[in-house]
Amino acid sequence: MGAGIEEIDELRDRLLIMVNDQLAIDVLPYIPARTGGLVLTGAAAPVRCREIRNALPETVVVMDHGSHTQQVATTDAPFGLKTSYGWRDLDLAGLNEILDGQRDNKASYAVTPTCFIPADQAGDTSVLKAVVRQANLLRRRDTVVLLPCSWRWLRRSSLPHLIEEIRACRHPVALIMQADGDPLERAQAPEGLRQLCRSCPRLVLWRTDLAAFDAMAHGALGAAVGASAVLRHGMAPRPDNGGGGHKPYPVILVRRLLRYHRVARLQDWFAHIDPWVCDCAVCKGAALTRFTDREADVVAALQHTVCELYGLHDELDATLPGDERIGWWRQQLADAWDYHRLLASQTNTEVPFPRVLQSWRRPSPPAMPAAAERRSQDQSGPS
Repeated sequence: MGAGIEEIDELRDRLLIMVNDQLAIDVLPYIPARTGGLVLTGAAAPVRCREIRNALPETVVVMDHGSHTQQVATTDAPFGLKTSYGWRDLDLAGLNEILDGQRDNKASYAVTPTCFIPADQAGDTSVLKAVVRQANLLRRRDTVVLLPCSWRWLRRSSLPHLIEEIRACRHPVALIMQADGDPLERAQAPEGLRQLCRSCPRLVLWRTDLAAFDAMAHGALGAAVGASAVLRHGMAPRPDNGGGGHKPYPVILVRRLLRYHRVARLQDWFAHIDPWVCDCAVCKGAALTRFTDREADVVAALQHTVCELYGLHDELDATLPGDERIGWWRQQLADAWDYHRLLASQTNTEVPFPRVLQSWRRPSPPAMPAAAERRSQDQSGPS
C-alpha cells in the first residue's frame, strides 16, 4: 500500500452528539468546542452543517447520510446513497464525489455512506473485506470509514475477523452496532466490544449510548451518542424509511443511575416523595420529573441529556488513558449501583440494576493479538 495510516486530529477523546438536522440548533449552545461536536442526520444535514460551520468554525460538525438504514451492502456495492432520483450505488469516483460534497458543505471530515454489513455466515467476511478494500483505495486524509454492522460481529466466532479488517483499514473507523433493542444485551457483545476497543485504537463508536464511555475507557478513539433512542443503535435497513408519526414522551439521562429513563417512570417513582433535582446548565436545580410532552419540554429534556453527557465526558477527559480511565469508569458504575439501591429504598419500589451495567462491572478482556501472532501461538501450542 503506497500510502500509510491516516489520522484525524478532531477524533481523539471527542464526544459527538448525533442529532437530526431539525434539532441541531437547539443543542448547539451546549456543545463544547474543544471536546464536543455534532453528527447531523436528515435531508437538510448539508445545509445545516454549512450554516453551523460558517457561524462557529471551531465546532466539529460531520454528517451521516444514513445509507445503512436504507440498503444492505454487497461485495460489488458496499457504498451507496439515496437521492431524489432513487438509490445510487457508488463506485470509487462516486464515493469521492460524495465525500467531496460533505467537505464542500464544510464538514470537519468526511464519513463514508456505507451500507449495512450483515452478520457473517459460516466465516464469510467478503462484504466486510469489500468495504475496507474499496475504502483503502481512497487517497484522502479527511475520511472516516463507517462500518454499520450486525451485533453478531462482536461474538467470539466473528470478532477476530472484524478486528483484522479494522486494523487493515488505512482510515479511522466508526463502528455502528445494529440490533433489535440494545445490542449490548446480547450474549458476548459487551465483552466483544471491549476487546475490539482494546485491539483497535483508531476506532470510534458511532450511533451509540452510554456505551461510549465504556468504549473510550477501554481505548476507543472517540464516540458519537444519539440524541434520540432511534439514533442510539443501528437499525436494520428499511428502504421505505417507514415508521414515524409517534411523538415520544420525554426520555432523559439520569446521570446518577447511568441510564436513560422515561420521565413518566420518574414521576411514578417520586409520586410521594421529593423528586431528585439536577444542577446542569439547563435544569439549574429543578426537578427531573418536571418534563412533559410539550414541545418546549421535549427540547429541554434533550438539552439536559446533552449537558449530562458532557459532564461525564469532562470527567473522563480529565483522566489518563489506560488504568486511570478504567478506574474512573469502574467508580461511576459502583456509584450507579449505590444510587439504584438508594432509589429503591427511598421509593419503596424495585429498581433493577440494568444487565448492561452489570456486564460493565466485570473484568475486561485483553487486546487480541495480531493475526500473525495468533497463528504463531496456535502452532506452538500450550507451554
